[in-house]
Formats: sequence, structure tokens, C-alpha cells
Amino acid sequence: MRILFMAQCYAPEDVSAAVLITELAVDIVERGHQVTIVTGAPNYPQGRVFKGYRNLPCAVEMLDGVRVIRTWSYISPSKKVLPRLLHYGTYSATAFYGGLFAPRPDVIVSYSPPLPLGFSAWLLSRIFRVPWVLQLEDLYPDAAIAAGVMTNKTLINFFFDIEKFLYRKAEYISVISKSFQQNLFAKGISNSKMEIIPIWADPDEIQPMEKENSFRKEHGLDKKFVVMYAGNIGHTSCLEDVLSAAEILKAQKDIQFVIVGEGVKKEALEAEKKAKVLTNILFLPFQPREIFAEMLAAADISLVTLNADSALSSMPSKIFNHMASARPILAVTPPESEIAQIIAEANCGWNVPPESPRKLAEAIVQLKDRETTLIQMGQNGRVCLEKNYSRNHCVDAYEKMLINICDQKVTTIQEVSL
Repeated sequence: MRILFMAQCYAPEDVSAAVLITELAVDIVERGHQVTIVTGAPNYPQGRVFKGYRNLPCAVEMLDGVRVIRTWSYISPSKKVLPRLLHYGTYSATAFYGGLFAPRPDVIVSYSPPLPLGFSAWLLSRIFRVPWVLQLEDLYPDAAIAAGVMTNKTLINFFFDIEKFLYRKAEYISVISKSFQQNLFAKGISNSKMEIIPIWADPDEIQPMEKENSFRKEHGLDKKFVVMYAGNIGHTSCLEDVLSAAEILKAQKDIQFVIVGEGVKKEALEAEKKAKVLTNILFLPFQPREIFAEMLAAADISLVTLNADSALSSMPSKIFNHMASARPILAVTPPESEIAQIIAEANCGWNVPPESPRKLAEAIVQLKDRETTLIQMGQNGRVCLEKNYSRNHCVDAYEKMLINICDQKVTTIQEVSL
């Protein structure tokens, strides 16, 4: 089977969600398939091209058996809306000609966001006469509207029209959660056209480790009760609740909040921390992948946050990394969110609603003295991860889906020829 993936970011050293497409592509190759990916020059999260790469019209390289075709896009460190739209739009357009340089595939898979990338994937599927699968990692424009990034009604309606067109034209739509499936079903998409394949973590790479480790020592966290957030600091993360909880708890010197990551809200949150003189919050940049497991292990409690408006249009992948690390989860999400449901079903943590910083602070204080419970919850999460959300389990499902789609296409061609 020859697969053409189209995804905005692809780099083995990436710390973002691009890690998942990298792992998927490498694993699919190891199973005997041919994989080409059309992507851009790696630049996330700083908006600057990684050392060793150039933002060229077209460049080709082989990485772990995967043929990587990189096309030009507008790249800027600015977090403003227009530069980000230009980045998404230019990559979505140049990915089309990048796909023309790829060997003829048996199936095309494009990732959203960015949503306009689906146009290039659809056109290539018509040219190659092969099925096209739309992979939804976030629901756009719903997620952008929920985050308050997209407010212009004309622009919103334009993107809703794009969404309808792409959902109608895609041969198959792969979603990462039940809530995504429900969202699309409400928009008239048949369940028979959708497949749920969740985001995963690799339990072999992220294993439970000792809490008192070198990461703690390096950052002065020894003997602290560490409440850690690790991930994108974006519009949907509602980390304002975390800062408010830290302000409530600032007299408790043994509780330390650690926020690891980058994103459009980081600068404002750091300014708020400084203004409120919150010495119990430590901001860190994304950490190197080689110490990722050790960093996660340094937490007593792992935070997963999602604001109320984004409950049905976003799914933070960080929850699965925390489950793999066997650390209990304290979620700040609406009780009806899928995050809250996963935690309840796995019995791996607790949930408090957004915009309730006092409840968050109270939960942290109560949990601080329940070490046995914290350990058990962490172990519960690890067991659930290995059973339902492991890398091998999810890649198996992905491979099976693509093989079935290709087999159906062959059967249809044979029936037509008869």
C-alpha cells in the first residue's frame, strides 16, 4: 500500500502534535507500506525554521524510511491571526504541487487543521483517482470560534462552507474522539463515513519513573508538591484558572505549579504572574524530547485544561502522555467533556469545572495528603493507556482502516469493469 500523508508539521525532533504523524508514518513503513508525506519546513513552536533546514519551494529527504517532501510556506514568529492564517494558507496551497512530486499513492490522508489543506488533498485524489481520508485533529472553524480567534461573521460563514464541502467530498473521515463524531453527525455526516481512532501515547517511550529525579533537582522542585501543566499554552487552555488557584495557594510554600510549553497566551500569563508576584509558578519552554518522560514523572499531579466553549471541538492530547507516565490527572474541563469521561472511566484522576479556581485550589490541597490514592490513580491511567490508547493499538486501527478503504476501492473498480 502506498500512502500519501499531508500534514503541516513533520520532524522527528518536534515537540508538538507532529510527533503523532511522525510515529504513525514510521510505524506504517515498518509494517511494509510505502509512505510519502508532504509537509513544510519545521518551525513550531517558535515560528522559526529549525537549524539544518531551509524554507525552499520544494525539498525532498528520507527520514526513517519515509519520503518527506517539504514545500514553501509563509513562516513568522508572530502569534497574531493574520500571519498564522497566511502560514496555513500558503502551506495548504503549495502542498498541492508537493503532492504532484509524490509517487502515485493508493490512498491520500490529509490532516486538519489547517482546514484549506483539504482542497489540495481533494484535487490530488481526483488527479490520482484514489480515495481521500480527512483526518480531523481539531474541528475548524468551531475550535477557532470557541477560542475567540475567529469573530468575523463573513469569515466564519466562509470557513463553514469550506467545511461542508470537504466533509461531503472526503471518502472517509477519521476523528479522534466520540465528541468529534457527535459534532459531525449533528452536521449531517453519516456515522458510516467516520472512524474513531484516538490520539495515543507510546508506553514504551513514556514509562513511569521516579518522582525525585534530575528534572526536579535542576529546577529547584525537591520536596515540593508539583502541579504540572505541559503542552500548548493556547486560547482554549484556560490557564487563567491555574494562576488564580496559585494566587489562592501562594502562602502554601510546599505547593509548586510548573507550566511547560509555548503558545499565544504565554506572554500574557507570564505578565500576570509577575504582576501578582506569584513565586509558586514556574514557566518553562518546551523541553527536549529525550527528557520528556523524566519531566512528566516529576509531577505529583498532572493538569489537563480545556475551556467550556471548546469541550466539543478540541481534544488535548496531553492526557494520554500523563496516563503513560502513571501520574494522576487533575482536569479543568466541563463535566460533559470527553476528557472528564475518560478520567471517570479509567478512574485515573479528578475533574473540576472551568472558571472555578477556588474549587481547583481546594482539590489540590485535599489531594496533597493522599499519596496512596495519587499512586493508585496514576497506575489506573497507565493500565487504561496500555489497553486503549497505546501507540501500537492505535496504529493497528489506522492501518486496518486504510487497508479496508483501498480494498473497497479495488472491489468497486472490479465491479465497474464487469
